[in-house]
Amino acid sequence: MQTMKKWIDLSIAFVTCTLLGVMVLMAIWQVFTRYALDSPSTISEEFLRYSLIWVSMLGGAYAFGNKKHIAIEFIVEKLENRKRLAAAILIELIVLAFAVFVMIVGGSKTVGISMEQYSAALGLPMAYIYLSLPVSGVLIAAYTIISIREISANRKADLYSEEVETPEPIHINKDRKEGLG
Repeated sequence: MQTMKKWIDLSIAFVTCTLLGVMVLMAIWQVFTRYALDSPSTISEEFLRYSLIWVSMLGGAYAFGNKKHIAIEFIVEKLENRKRLAAAILIELIVLAFAVFVMIVGGSKTVGISMEQYSAALGLPMAYIYLSLPVSGVLIAAYTIISIREISANRKADLYSEEVETPEPIHINKDRKEGLG
């Protein structure tokens, strides 16, 4: 499972980094054509907008898969270990249901409906832009299934309780005056 997760992570990172690099070049091109040539590019603004949608959706899936998202954990932290594991699995199942029904099923319906709509400047079917929703939903669902398997295998027993170790107190001996002279 970790191999699959690592492969998904690397794939998302490659696609988003590549797309972000192309976006930077396209933004530079937009500024150059607008101010130096006094004839702004007709496709760059639309390309940047749609690319940002894809980067955001894929980046959100990546952040979710690596537990870098915002989470409200104060209720779960108060539970004892067994209930904490049950709550963690329940939360993952709710996320899985959301990813499947809203993002994958709902997103797929949106893609189907928008197949005949085309963007103004690029002439792309809008379905390509809306496709980011079911794709990120599949990624989130995959990450959630991996997480549920890890929780079930008790590899994440302390999922929500990260105990902070307190350092040993430092005792200063006032009678000792070495190195002060």
